[in-house]
Amino acid sequence: MRLAHLTDPHLTPLPDRWPGGRPSKRWLSWLSWQRRRRHLHRREQLEALVDAVRAAGPDAWAVTGDLCQTGTPDEIDEATAWLQRLAPDERVLATPGNHDVFGPGSRQRIDAQWAAWLHRPEDRVAVRRFGPVHLIAVDSAVVTPVGSARGEVGAAGRARLAAALREARGRFRVVLIHHPPVPGLCKRRKALADDAAVASLLHDEGAGLVLHGHLHHDHRYDLPTADGATLPVFCTPSASAPDAAARLFDIEPADGTFRVRMRLIGPDGVSGEKTWVSAG
Repeated sequence: MRLAHLTDPHLTPLPDRWPGGRPSKRWLSWLSWQRRRRHLHRREQLEALVDAVRAAGPDAWAVTGDLCQTGTPDEIDEATAWLQRLAPDERVLATPGNHDVFGPGSRQRIDAQWAAWLHRPEDRVAVRRFGPVHLIAVDSAVVTPVGSARGEVGAAGRARLAAALREARGRFRVVLIHHPPVPGLCKRRKALADDAAVASLLHDEGAGLVLHGHLHHDHRYDLPTADGATLPVFCTPSASAPDAAARLFDIEPADGTFRVRMRLIGPDGVSGEKTWVSAG
């Protein structure tokens, strides 16, 4: 099974002029886009990357959030159209990021319009099965005040995640989440509020992989698990930045374990190939 991970495309540009209203969190994000982010996140980079990934023929696509900038209706509509073009619905599993669930009204519109790719999450956790591989998407996006980009899974979400991991034991389990589920990887104002609790859960239940975004760079962190194994946690770069990249994972059953090959793929080719064996 070949899995593609793509995250943080920030694909919906904002209008050149602020549409009006008093200063707010959305106004500050609009200002950040005009001053800096619009020069970093380029639609042509994103489309070139998607073409490269599509040519590799993935069986499934994992998209871990931040398709939007400020979660307005127009942005969510544009992101919806992009998801429709990406791949058939049944092959895409998405979970939103903090720039998607940005303010009042964002959550309701995303839940309605992205239903085909969110795949009916239960307590903010959705599971999709591709043969021996179980993709488990955890929604960490919550509306936050000015100056905060934090996320939270919550007690119900953590309980459902633990149950999903237990139910899929013996399969290759891939956890998808926008915010890093490991403490200390970013400033607290941007972190997962319950990252320590999520990391403890992953330690106890185990998994084959954890894939997240939010930080916009290439990073691997190894999380120890209760059975003495190592759980690799990967952050994938932004899909529209100057160093735009996605990850490809080839996952194959092998004598009661799983052989995993990981490659970083950009618009101009692949790099950073690694292979390992995992209990899943």
